[in-house]
Amino acid sequence: DPRNAFVTWEPVPGAIGYNVLWGIARDKLYQTWQWWADAGNRLEVRALTVGQDYWFAIEAFNENGVSAVSEPVHVP
Repeated sequence: DPRNAFVTWEPVPGAIGYNVLWGIARDKLYQTWQWWADAGNRLEVRALTVGQDYWFAIEAFNENGVSAVSEPVHVP
């Protein structure tokens, strides 16, 4: 289904979860899905618009705070 995307990332040691960010431009990652580390490092995003390009990025978090956001990846 073109409205879905699978996002995977490298696990970060010590992370208790991840924020998966996405949007329609590199500087407009306005959508976020919080994902717990014990659920794995693969998320199916099922909220996209057909024919729209997207950008995705990841940030890890634990009880000490949130990491820097990864380099955004363009998905045409």
